[in-house]
Amino acid sequence: MDIKRKLLLEQSRHESEDFARDANSLIVGVYAPGVFAEAEAWHLTALDDVAGRHVLDYGCATGGTTRHLVERRARVTGFDISLLRLYEACQRTQALSAAYVECAAEQLPFADAAFDAVLGKQILHHLDLDAAIAEIARVLRPGGRAVFLEPLIHNPLLEGYRRLTPHLRSPTEKALSMADLARIAAPFRRWSHREFVLLSVLPALAAARLGPHPRWRRWQGRLAGCDRQLFTAWPAVSRYAWETVIVLEK
Repeated sequence: MDIKRKLLLEQSRHESEDFARDANSLIVGVYAPGVFAEAEAWHLTALDDVAGRHVLDYGCATGGTTRHLVERRARVTGFDISLLRLYEACQRTQALSAAYVECAAEQLPFADAAFDAVLGKQILHHLDLDAAIAEIARVLRPGGRAVFLEPLIHNPLLEGYRRLTPHLRSPTEKALSMADLARIAAPFRRWSHREFVLLSVLPALAAARLGPHPRWRRWQGRLAGCDRQLFTAWPAVSRYAWETVIVLEK
């Protein structure tokens, strides 16, 4: 699929069906119990101190990450392909100092080395990776850091679930493989990645299916600890996790 066709499909999805997806009961059931809280916290702190730095909120959606960055005293520019989501971001952060641009990730309208840092969440797996990564490397200054939170493709149960629920995804998205991570890292001086959520998703799935109960939250915390121990003892198992945080340094 050529980039132009892919961008049209993505924009159409995010201008319409994506908001319905946000309210889907299964999506809400899985995300609400804080299954991804550890991954999201790691993702947000991996840029280190952003005070006074110009940060690109990469695929800013409705502005949640923008608000977090501004509260940490960063100078923030956000972009998204969806005008509807940008409108909501403007409403959400209207009292804050942030700028927004409507554009595609593969065609950024920014100058070379324009940003001290780049922060993106659940975005790279929607994109033409080669074009998008070339643009990230171009707009990031030397010594700058880019951080992304993304889904992984290697767990057969998760992939089976994704294939059974295509209505919850855009037609162009595809979770990332470890080979994709290496492609993403190629233009950068240094990189690392850390995986999250394997066994710890089970209580959230039970809650989504059977209804909320305090025991699900207790088990989620215990299994998150098991995940950390498992990934430390057998790093090869981490490829079967749900999420990865990728840190790139130019």
